[in-house]
Amino acid sequence: MKGFSNTHETSALSPGKSTPITTQRGFRPVVFVLILLVNFYIIYLSVLGSSAPEDSLDRLFEDDPGNTIQKDKDENFKWSSIKASEHLIFASCFGEFECAKLKLPLDYFNGTYPDRSISLALVKVPAKVPVTDPRYAGPVLVNPGGPGGSGTFLAKVIGKQLQTVVDSAENPNSMVTWAEKNTSSAKYFDIIGFDPRGVGETQPVATCMQDDPSNWSWMLREDSEGILGSSDAALGRLWSMNHAFGVSCLKAMEREDGPDIKQYLSTAYVARDMLELIEKHAEYVAKRSTEMVPEKSVRNGRGTAHCTRPSASAYTPGEAKLQFWGFSYGTFIGSTFAAMFPSRVGRLVLDGVVDSDEYLQHLGNNSIQDAEKVMKSFYTYCARVGFLGCRLAHPDPSPSAIEARVQGILQSLYHNPLPVSSSNGPDIVTFSDLKKEMFRALYFPGESFAPLTQLLWKLETGNGTEFAQNLRPYHVYSCPLPNGNSSTPPTPPVPSQVPMTAILCSDGDNISNTSISTFSQRLAHLQSISPTSGAIWAMHTLKCASWPIRAKYRYRGPFTGIKPANPILWIGNTADPVTPLANARKMSKGFERSRVLVEDVSGHCSISSPGACTWAYVRGYFQWGRLPEEGTVCTMEDGEMGAEEVEKIKSAKQKAGRYLRENLEFFGVAEAPRRMGLGL
Repeated sequence: MKGFSNTHETSALSPGKSTPITTQRGFRPVVFVLILLVNFYIIYLSVLGSSAPEDSLDRLFEDDPGNTIQKDKDENFKWSSIKASEHLIFASCFGEFECAKLKLPLDYFNGTYPDRSISLALVKVPAKVPVTDPRYAGPVLVNPGGPGGSGTFLAKVIGKQLQTVVDSAENPNSMVTWAEKNTSSAKYFDIIGFDPRGVGETQPVATCMQDDPSNWSWMLREDSEGILGSSDAALGRLWSMNHAFGVSCLKAMEREDGPDIKQYLSTAYVARDMLELIEKHAEYVAKRSTEMVPEKSVRNGRGTAHCTRPSASAYTPGEAKLQFWGFSYGTFIGSTFAAMFPSRVGRLVLDGVVDSDEYLQHLGNNSIQDAEKVMKSFYTYCARVGFLGCRLAHPDPSPSAIEARVQGILQSLYHNPLPVSSSNGPDIVTFSDLKKEMFRALYFPGESFAPLTQLLWKLETGNGTEFAQNLRPYHVYSCPLPNGNSSTPPTPPVPSQVPMTAILCSDGDNISNTSISTFSQRLAHLQSISPTSGAIWAMHTLKCASWPIRAKYRYRGPFTGIKPANPILWIGNTADPVTPLANARKMSKGFERSRVLVEDVSGHCSISSPGACTWAYVRGYFQWGRLPEEGTVCTMEDGEMGAEEVEKIKSAKQKAGRYLRENLEFFGVAEAPRRMGLGL
């Protein structure tokens, strides 16, 4: 097959059989998940959810009388309670979801270790109608990005909101008779989030250190060096630390007896896993359909449309098509799948688009080309809301004066970090801490700019207590005391970034021979493109320059001249800090009949500023395959929202706050940054 690293077309395309085998920390704050929850929940409550039943988020097991789903609705569900199998077997989990582990081959492409497999973890939000209902439209797979982001966590946190977007606005229970359902154009989907191989609950997990404490302590040590450019010594120290880590990881792998998952981590493997997953789910649906229709219906109504028993033969291997909504790096997963398996493309929404060429070459130039546009909008925002909304807007409220003031606050921390004293222990707020926080704010300006103004003002006045407390897991190692007398629960470990590094570096060209002088030039170039983001973004390149492990297979293209079975919908924002609109326009040209939907907003992906206009196009695409007209631009004003709708949104925000508090108790605050991917 053209563009593959080696030629194993048959094994790559055919669903495989499997047998079992027995995070430097990224910049992923809890606020990212909170913003996701708030934004989707607001849209659900205020716009799209208005026509849906009020209890639709809770009614997940109705219309499912079958017995193949294990009904153990335990909110304390443990992944260890279920075993991986070659066919999908779902178990009730986390109170209202369905979980499964799917056994898949370790190596589709080279045939190494044919007796070994992976255990793919997935979480499903079941469709609002049973699989026998003619309105059932199958699963939509979702991925949050990364690389290394957890799809299972994404499904748990916002899966139901995503389902609300893609589902029909019609109440599924408004139709009673089979004739009504059979003639309806409404579609209702499952939402499935899975942890890509090497990530999260999928086993085996990619690791380098012997245990979590060792991994955490090493990351704390590296973090104490600050970001690139935070001192004259930062580059040399980070370069040496990462090279020591990479070579040590290789030596640990070579010491192992048998395969190491890091050699089987590339987006091509993930795409192939997705192909197997949709095949297995189609097989599962056929089996469930057979089980759910009583045999007597066939005897009593032979040949009638409303009671003919579906047959397992309805599943035809090789025909299932992918329905997928991928964010950020998830768009590279989607474009890779479409390029490798164009005949298996169903509905693909690729949201916040990664430029495949730049990604594969570890360049990143295009990625941050609009970052300063978003940063400038912060200074404009501060000037517009004035002193009451931004204390930095006094005495001079001009954007240029506010920018100079912010840069002054940053520089004040460069040589003199802010000391913080509290009953929880000492800490300091550094130049790097603030720089990373400003970078994070660019992802979600609508939710992050106001808190950022407060943070900057507090730091200017010498108050870093609250900020330091939020940073504590990334500054201080915490564990239970031996005698159990700890007054506060221990902080969960910061996740390893090994899965992200392994995937990112295996996908791209081998740059492990890069010299520090060459990298230094690269760093300077990225900083010239974006003073706010360049040094942080350059760490991706430094990681790969230090990573000697290569995947046994990767897809290198082409990403042009692709003829997918169905057109792809690409979404890009006019000011995205890491995936600019130009990426969506470029990538769409390589896939025939594709269309770009433009959001005239700042932030990363459509979720940064969710609006009724964008969601309406996404829904129309999943429901009827309808694409926006060429040149369509959505703005926050679109949707003709009157005073009543505005009040509804305000009310939704209050409800969202309560929803968030419940979820923080359920999932745990620290699980958010540990589970979500936000690298690309």
